[in-house]
Amino acid sequence: MFTINSSTGVLTPMTPATVTAGWYPQGIAIDPSGKFVYTANHNDNTVSMFTVNATTGLLTATTPATVATDMDPDTIAVDPSGRFAYAGNRSGTVSMYTINGSTGVLSATTPATVHAGDAFGITITPSGKFLYVADNLFNRVEEFSIDQVTGILASTTQGGVSTGNDPTAVAVDPSSKFAYVTNRSDNRISMYTIDSGTGALTANGTIATGSRPFRVRFDPSGKYLYVVNEDTPVSIYTVNSNGTLTSVGTTATGSFQIAMR
Repeated sequence: MFTINSSTGVLTPMTPATVTAGWYPQGIAIDPSGKFVYTANHNDNTVSMFTVNATTGLLTATTPATVATDMDPDTIAVDPSGRFAYAGNRSGTVSMYTINGSTGVLSATTPATVHAGDAFGITITPSGKFLYVADNLFNRVEEFSIDQVTGILASTTQGGVSTGNDPTAVAVDPSSKFAYVTNRSDNRISMYTIDSGTGALTANGTIATGSRPFRVRFDPSGKYLYVVNEDTPVSIYTVNSNGTLTSVGTTATGSFQIAMR
């Protein structure tokens, strides 16, 4: 845990500097209000839950401190309303939860999971209407609608769409019109348009990345898309009016994760 110097961006460790999560945390999510933090713990099949001290930023485990997932959770996402959370499990499911707005504690829905293939990455549209899963095993993007009352996921009529080899992440632009999938083994991004009524994806071409693209994020304005490549610098793109991308260069070094605010 760090404080951020608002003038320089320099990080300073808090006291204490760390808080205990589960075993081998692979994904982290913050609710839209900034009050709660969640980690997906791959090796003990749990999500750790924390409250955020509004003054100091320190994390405190909730009571209980964890909630069960299905096997091998690698990623977690909170919907834009802050009412629902979802953990993507490499065992082939997404775990679904409601969020207690006062405590941050997650409660499993009924049913607790939905089948989703090898859920390597999950993304919720900014509209809060749809959730997409990067199915790493079957080279697909699985499509789900989100029940706005219960948070339960339902497969769209289309169900999903093919993508390139070894998809690892999905990004959706702020308007919820376009989606982008990193294909790690192809060194490419697959581009899609989104049907605003059904959530169905329609292929919109591909574009080259660096070597082994892993994660993809938009800047807050939605003007730029950044792709983290494991072996080469970060790829930067602008988004055209039809949702296709144009490369505008690279920056930084190879890595696994990127965060934008």
